[in-house]
Amino acid sequence: MATTFRNLWHLGFVNLVRARAPANISVHPEAPLAVEPQRADMVLLRKEGVPGEGGEARVLRGLWPLLGTDTVLEFKSPAQSAFRRGDLLRLWGYGVQYHVAQIERLSGYRALTLVLVVASVTRTLLRELAEMDWTLVRLGGGYGRIDGAVYATYLVVTDEVAEAEQDDFLRIFSHRPVLSAEARRWLQQWVRPEEGAMQDVKELEGYDEMLQKLLDSLPAERRLAGLAPEERLAGLAPAHQLLALSDVVLRGFADEYLRSLPAEVQDAIRRRIGRP
Repeated sequence: MATTFRNLWHLGFVNLVRARAPANISVHPEAPLAVEPQRADMVLLRKEGVPGEGGEARVLRGLWPLLGTDTVLEFKSPAQSAFRRGDLLRLWGYGVQYHVAQIERLSGYRALTLVLVVASVTRTLLRELAEMDWTLVRLGGGYGRIDGAVYATYLVVTDEVAEAEQDDFLRIFSHRPVLSAEARRWLQQWVRPEEGAMQDVKELEGYDEMLQKLLDSLPAERRLAGLAPEERLAGLAPAHQLLALSDVVLRGFADEYLRSLPAEVQDAIRRRIGRP
C-alpha cells in the first residue's frame, strides 16, 4: 500500500534519503510506532549482509557511520517555527516506544539510535536541551551528539551539513539557496508533479513554502516568464513601477518630477539615463 504523507517537506526529504542512502539502509517512511496513529518520520534499518557505508552515500554522508542497527529519525522542515518545544523529548519518547515494540529483536539499547534533523539550532532547541539536562557536543560539519538521553542521539543541522558536504539537494531542506539546475529540477517534481503521479501535493502542509523555495531558486527572468505586465508590477508602489519603463521614456521625465520621487527610485533612474 502506498504511503500517504501529510507534509510535502517530509515527502521530499524521505525520497531524497531513500534515493541517496547507502545500499545497506532501508527507509520506512511514516512508520507506525504504536496502536494509536503515532508515527515517526522515518525508521532506518541497517540491512544485514549488505556492504556499504557512508562512503557511497550521496546525502548526509557524515551520518551513516554513527547509526546503530535501528534508527528513529525526526525531521523538522526549514519552515519558521518547525521545531517546537517538546519535539526533542517526543523523539526520545518515540525511541522508547520503538524499543519496547522491538525489544525481542534489538540486541540492547545501544542498537537503537535517535536522530533529529533541523535546518538550524534554535533557542527553543537549546532551551529543551537545558531543561532535560542533556548536552550537545558538536562533531563538526553540521553534526552533533546529544549526551544524556540513554540512547545514542544525534543532531543534523541541514544549513551546516549542506555547506560542509556541498550538497545542493540537501540545500532544498535548509535555509540555504538552491544553486544547481539539477537540484532545482528535483525540487520541481515535488512542487509540480505530473498529473496523476501522486497524491495532490497542493493539499499538503508545507506546499506554499516549498513552492516559494523553488521560485526563489529561479533566475528573475524565469520567475516573471508568462506573467502579464500588470502581474509583474503587482505589489510595487507607484514610484517603483516607473522602473519598469524603458530608458527612452525615463529620459523624458523633467528634473523637477525626478526630484519628487523617493531617493532610491530617483537614483536608479538617473543612473540608467546618465543624468546627474
